[in-house]
Amino acid sequence: MAERIDPAILDRLTPVAELDPAAREHLARKAVYLELAPGEKLQAADTTRWMLYLLEGKVSLFSEGRPLIIEAHGPRAQQPVFGSGRLREYATALTESRLLRLDRNLYETLIRQQTESGYEIRETPLSEMESGLFGAIYQRIITGQLVLPALPEVAMRMQAAMNDPEIDAARLARIVQTDMAVTGGLLKAAKSARYGGSSPIHNVRDAIVRLGFDTTRQLVTAIALKQVFRTQIPAIRQRMHALWERSVHVSALSHILARHGQGFDAEHAMLAGLLHQVGMVPLLDDLARLHPDLPEEEREQILQHLHPVVGELVINDWGLDADIVQVICEGGRWDRNGTRPPDYCDVVLVAQLYYLAHSGDAARGEIPRYDQVPAYTKLGLPEPDRELKLDLFEEAREEIREVLDLLGASTA
Repeated sequence: MAERIDPAILDRLTPVAELDPAAREHLARKAVYLELAPGEKLQAADTTRWMLYLLEGKVSLFSEGRPLIIEAHGPRAQQPVFGSGRLREYATALTESRLLRLDRNLYETLIRQQTESGYEIRETPLSEMESGLFGAIYQRIITGQLVLPALPEVAMRMQAAMNDPEIDAARLARIVQTDMAVTGGLLKAAKSARYGGSSPIHNVRDAIVRLGFDTTRQLVTAIALKQVFRTQIPAIRQRMHALWERSVHVSALSHILARHGQGFDAEHAMLAGLLHQVGMVPLLDDLARLHPDLPEEEREQILQHLHPVVGELVINDWGLDADIVQVICEGGRWDRNGTRPPDYCDVVLVAQLYYLAHSGDAARGEIPRYDQVPAYTKLGLPEPDRELKLDLFEEAREEIREVLDLLGASTA
């Protein structure tokens, strides 16, 4: 079991001391200790995800060719060992040393939510009763009381293995084979036409070699995620299933859009589409347990307002890429970034609007046509036909069905 970190340690560290006590406690729960032997070296470029603080011992920091001795309990130890953006720095332990590793993404999420919390609650157009409920749930989020879903074990082990520079296909295959559903899905994907499935695949290792390590990682995570979109509460099973179905359809459309565009990874777009409303998963459970009599309309309003906040916490907790956080936080801003280069958020945004336009979802609210938002123009997509359908998707119907089947959604 990992050693528990005392939140009081964070009270003297810059800049995390700026967080309120509940947020520091939340950050401390995700922290770990790193032990360094004398002579052991750390590269700043390998630790960009983390904020490292020296707690015990002595290290030599090399920055711009000049060494700086950092000693535990000295004033310099109250700052991160590596400066922000200084990727060429490295540090060498001069003695047995202990460092504290904090999640930089989680810190940035917490400080932003702390700064914006008053604005978020004041600007939310809810009734007086709804605003009180909204505020109570928001406090549960920022104090870490809301239970976040765990990344499925097979996906977590895959993420960890990919950080090993000596990883090989045989070892990845052993990880995949611990989950039967993921094993079947990965074999099915490798045999499909979109991955050049002409020669036979005899085993999981063959599938991984054909797909490549990064595609394998993203597919394993996507296939395993169906486990996350589940609930033990009968009253919300139908709503959770609808959330999964929407997520998978948006995922499949995102996959096709990314293949059509320039500079996108189709599997990454698929994963981003699958996770664009993942924050609703813990919120649905929380609302059903604590407020079982909440009217559906009020529940949906709260889900729409709060799912980006929770989704960002989930993605940071899982250690997934920052651009997926952007998809979650900005994916409902239909007029976003009209002058910037296209990104994954644009892909998922158009996929959502296209899905809503053709799903018969009467509860979609006031939304624009998918072809009338800046993201559509940025992606260089053609005019739709009279039925507001795109040849791009019509021609890829078989591939869309394959993705839906792979992820376990309805293809009707």
